[in-house]
Amino acid sequence: MNPSGVAGAESRFTVRRTKALLVAAVAVVAAALLAAVPARAETGFHEVPEFGSNPGNLKMFAYVPEKARSGAPAVVLFHGCGGSAKSLDVDTGWRKYADAYGFTLVLPEQKDENVGSGGIVPHKCFSAWNTADRTHDGQGEARSVVQMVDFMKAEYAADADRVYATGYSGGGAATNVMLAAHPEVFKAGAVFFGMAYGCADNEDDYFRTGSFAPCPGRYNLVAPEEWGDRIRGAHPGYAGERPRVQIWHGGSDPLINKKSLEKQRDGWTDVFGIPQTPSSTSRPAAGVTKQVYGDGQVETYLIDAMGHEAPVDPGTGIDRCGTAGQGHDSLCGPYYAARFFGLGG
Repeated sequence: MNPSGVAGAESRFTVRRTKALLVAAVAVVAAALLAAVPARAETGFHEVPEFGSNPGNLKMFAYVPEKARSGAPAVVLFHGCGGSAKSLDVDTGWRKYADAYGFTLVLPEQKDENVGSGGIVPHKCFSAWNTADRTHDGQGEARSVVQMVDFMKAEYAADADRVYATGYSGGGAATNVMLAAHPEVFKAGAVFFGMAYGCADNEDDYFRTGSFAPCPGRYNLVAPEEWGDRIRGAHPGYAGERPRVQIWHGGSDPLINKKSLEKQRDGWTDVFGIPQTPSSTSRPAAGVTKQVYGDGQVETYLIDAMGHEAPVDPGTGIDRCGTAGQGHDSLCGPYYAARFFGLGG
């Protein structure tokens, strides 16, 4: 046989074998990549019936925009007392920014069966008073919410370094619970007309009426370190990074006195070891006072004419949001909160 013919045949065989090996290698790599990225679960607004052991017996809802890619941030959004997850993100404006900025929303919902008689008044509040529900080692509502976040990480590959919390009224109190009890989970939070962490240690005190309602007795605490100690007590010994905190309140709130803003500020600035005196003060809109503490670890918004209602600003601009008639028309709270979180560029 012609030696050159043999060499040519061997060369063609080598090429075919190399191509076959490359095809096989590409198939293996593709399979590995598919296995590494979780299959996309349901998008849009939907209930998640199973997300863990759920020791706090909460419901979980989620809103996942079509554009939310693997590695998207997640924002936990708590409803207020008597509220529900449905339409909360639309009425307040959070869905607009989930769509625009490509993050997912986790919406815990309280069950009627968890609150019994409701203490002094009927309610459907997240528990911010029971030790099991508000501490790092507790096996209650806070742990259920962490399991919801874990579900989003597993099913949608949510970015573990960009998880945030926010909520309104009793949901604001729940936000403080999550930031205090699980600082390792949350990067930042925004509390809308909520209560300071640890302002009551039982259900009746949580709803006790008075000039500083709710939790009037606890507001007799005056030293920032007393409020700071309450926060530190949620996760004793924790020495890691703390989530930054933004606090909103209405100066005309008839249910939760604006002193709640001051006590939250005192506690969180003490935890960060920064002064209670603001490093800057500005007026972003008429009747609105914004104050920044330290290097921005804490900031507050006091809206003079706002009652016990969400700050919204209905419109089409990127800095306008919310449903008309569903809040106080002043500033779009979710826009400024999302920017505080570092979302949206």
